[in-house]
Amino acid sequence: MKVKVPATTANLGPGFDVFGAALSLYNEFEAEYVPDAKKTYFMLKGVGKKSLPRGEKNLFWQSMQQTFKVLGEDKYNLKNLNITVNTSIPLGGGLGSSASAIVGGIVLANALCANKLDKSQVADLAVKIEGHSDNVIPAVYGGVCICSKDGNHGAVIQLPIPKLKIVLCVPSFELRTKRSRQILPKYVDLQDLVFNTSRVALLTAAFCCSDFALLKTGMQDKVHQPYRGKMIPAMDEVFEAALSAGAYGACLSGSGPTLVAFCSAKDAINVQKSMIKRWKKDSVHAKAYISDFDAKGAITV
Repeated sequence: MKVKVPATTANLGPGFDVFGAALSLYNEFEAEYVPDAKKTYFMLKGVGKKSLPRGEKNLFWQSMQQTFKVLGEDKYNLKNLNITVNTSIPLGGGLGSSASAIVGGIVLANALCANKLDKSQVADLAVKIEGHSDNVIPAVYGGVCICSKDGNHGAVIQLPIPKLKIVLCVPSFELRTKRSRQILPKYVDLQDLVFNTSRVALLTAAFCCSDFALLKTGMQDKVHQPYRGKMIPAMDEVFEAALSAGAYGACLSGSGPTLVAFCSAKDAINVQKSMIKRWKKDSVHAKAYISDFDAKGAITV
């Protein structure tokens, strides 16, 4: 069995822990059942080849184990599975690499067990394991999602998928989610809350009405980006470079440090070059990708 899981970008500016979108950049996970095996392997490929753990400590395997437990299945273990993890999603970049491992583990284990869980149950289990819904929900469903969490249940509304390109500008340094959350304030000023509420409304309208001119204002944020920006050199300047090059809107991807810009196909290359050039002024080396929205979410292939 093989599963392909998309990268995700969370928050989309003001939609902190609520908005998320799936991208056309993927991790692939494969498991082969080998009954009575004398020897099996746990193979890592791609960007995580040297840094990700193998075996019991790997998040993908831990998610498989949790799923087998939920399904009451004890047939499968590390001693009778050949496992291959092929990572293309940058690690520690705010593009849902951990979410992809969680979703991949659940979907693959579920597939081995005749797909006893439906998509909503897969999503609920992913939310339970991950703790936040804005990355795992779009990884399961694809597209642009509004996510809400009630206990371990993740409700989702899928918005129309816009005909836009997403430029992903990924710096050479990582920013751990735990550290990026620790820097956030415990309380939010009332005026900042009103500011973000209005921007979330504009963001939703932009996608629902295909009025992408609203994204410049609709992707502004005062709840998390000003604080996380202190750890990301020239973040606001890179946003401005993207907008000046034709992007409709730009924001921090998840907890960062990747910056994303939404633009038309004709402006994508110019936006990409402008973001890289502006970061280079501050001696930040970055790679940039031009992505589409993924419409399917995690799938078996």
